Amino acid sequence: MSFRLLHTIDSIFFVGIIFGFGLLCYIYTILKNNQWYKALIILRIFILINLFFLLLNPELIINSKKDKSLDWAIFVDNSASIKNHKTPSINAIRSGLNQIKDKLIDDNIPFQFYLFDHKINKINSKKIESINGSGVTTNLGNILKEIQNNIQDFAGAIIFSDGIITEGSSLNEELEKIEIPIHTVGIGESSRLVDVSIQSIDVPTVVLKNEAFNVRTIIQSIGDIEERLSVSIYNDEKLLASKYVRLSGQGSKKDINFQFQPQKIGQQNYEIRISSIKDEINIINNRQIFDVLVLKDKYKTALITGSPNKNTSIFKKVLKNNPRIELEHFVRMNETKFKPEIKSFWSTSYELIIFDNYPIKPLSENFIRILGKKILSQKSAIMLVVGPNQNNNSLDGITSILGASVIDTIDNLDGLFWEFINSNINNQLDLPPLIQKYNLVSKSKLSDSLAIFDSGSPMWLQTQIGETRSTIFNAIDIHSLYYYKIDHPKKNLFTKILDKSTKWLLKSEGANEKYFRLNKNLYQQGEIINITGTQPFENLNQNESVNIQINNDESNFLSKEITFNIQSNRWEGEFRAPTKGQYNFQIFMNSNEVPIQKGNFKVVESQIELSNVYLNEKLLQSLSTKSKGNYYNWNERGVLFNSISKKVKGEIKANHIRFNQNKLFLCFILLLFTMEWISRRNKGLS
Repeated sequence: MSFRLLHTIDSIFFVGIIFGFGLLCYIYTILKNNQWYKALIILRIFILINLFFLLLNPELIINSKKDKSLDWAIFVDNSASIKNHKTPSINAIRSGLNQIKDKLIDDNIPFQFYLFDHKINKINSKKIESINGSGVTTNLGNILKEIQNNIQDFAGAIIFSDGIITEGSSLNEELEKIEIPIHTVGIGESSRLVDVSIQSIDVPTVVLKNEAFNVRTIIQSIGDIEERLSVSIYNDEKLLASKYVRLSGQGSKKDINFQFQPQKIGQQNYEIRISSIKDEINIINNRQIFDVLVLKDKYKTALITGSPNKNTSIFKKVLKNNPRIELEHFVRMNETKFKPEIKSFWSTSYELIIFDNYPIKPLSENFIRILGKKILSQKSAIMLVVGPNQNNNSLDGITSILGASVIDTIDNLDGLFWEFINSNINNQLDLPPLIQKYNLVSKSKLSDSLAIFDSGSPMWLQTQIGETRSTIFNAIDIHSLYYYKIDHPKKNLFTKILDKSTKWLLKSEGANEKYFRLNKNLYQQGEIINITGTQPFENLNQNESVNIQINNDESNFLSKEITFNIQSNRWEGEFRAPTKGQYNFQIFMNSNEVPIQKGNFKVVESQIELSNVYLNEKLLQSLSTKSKGNYYNWNERGVLFNSISKKVKGEIKANHIRFNQNKLFLCFILLLFTMEWISRRNKGLS
């Protein structure tokens, strides 16, 4: 016990004390015969002295010593690998832990049970049956952090585990902070279980028909494997290619490359398969499906010219320079004759039909009906390039196919200024004026004026009706843009506009439709999912971002940003596979509500732990040695009690009593004031 003053004694305090005692002596002298007044004055002075005493902030320290029994922290591995060891079984583990619990109770050794996988859960010792091997991953580093945080309460720690780390950092840094022994008990057998799996598939999202592309597959093999296995690739159950590879196991990875030419167009589904091996723990990961969008390498295009004009030669020149367009040009010679014969046009299937300064006169209803059937049956796109020989009635009937209507014809041959709208083409260009032919109005909701004149009428109009796409160029001198250079001396504005329009009409912009790719479509719970993509966006600002949103049962499960890696020149992102189930994903540009791509993937029960089912004695022994503990095999767990005993830690507890905060002392002062007040009232004093 000790006493101290938290406020130093100064001269004012001494003056107050001396004055109080002097006053007490003086009053005692003059009031010799009045005992009641003497008692009242003495009481008042006593109260005053106590108040002066409180100003010094006095503190009384009372020390008490207490013995505290320290717990043995018992950490039990509850990850998926525990239940997949041949010996001991999960039931044998529960039974053995119950025996250890009973022995600790008999020896009066305090303990506390913890279950761990990727996190740590404290459990009641009566709930040992809850050990079921349901954990996704194993993180031994969390155990060392838990010990460090509670090191004052632990006598030591005992870890029951197979020593396989599938998550977390190195243990060396945390071990240096541990000052209590850590005993480890190894569970399982030293021989590894074997498994072969497809880790990732790297393949283009879009390819051209008859153009060879490469499929790079990474195969991982776990355990003691020295076998020759076949790796095959299928397209709708048709074997495309097969290779034999020799795997060396022990967690090694091997790159397998296939190269072939797709023969069909459209979305093609492929599957890579690996032959299984004896005693393989998981054959689900021996197969992976991926898809590739195969586009046509050549698009047949018909150019029909009603009367040759300055646009004709420029359009024909740019279209022929496009290696993916196979052009046939039909020129109207008179009312009924074309060169070459028009019957070739009706008998041939075209992906794109371009009317150049055609029709000059209204087409018959029969012609329009047959043309409409041809476009619908062959899924053709149509482009109209207005010309100088057309008039207000020239487009009668055909506008229904184009998805637009003509209000009137512009006779003024003066050029009008215009600008790009909703286009990736730079709208800061000093654009030359063009001659407007018609005042047009779109009749479809799915239309877009990519460029408009100052008059408000579209110069470049795109429309979609059902699956039919159409484009109208409403300037009779649009060929003049061919001589307007942009970006590069060899590039011009006309070529850029026409290329953009034909790609949209032919639906050949597939790279943007299926732009991002997951490294595979089937994952295990807790596995890392990688998503990559190349740069499809023109004029991308630094402030723009790409995000992936994961959905499950129509609810937003996870959102993650995808960042652009300058070194690899592609977008990259990763996230951990959620719980078992089927998931959809959507990719958004900035905060747009419409996704630029959609997809799906499947997550199955965690097999990450099963890829490493063996007893890692080396790690457990190292863990115990560095912490001055001992390692025991599961069959030697009874010897564990030679290393553990009851430990008591003496604690000195200091109770600090501050008088100016002590309720009892303050009540005592209040009692003195009350006694004085009652005494005065009894004597009739105010």
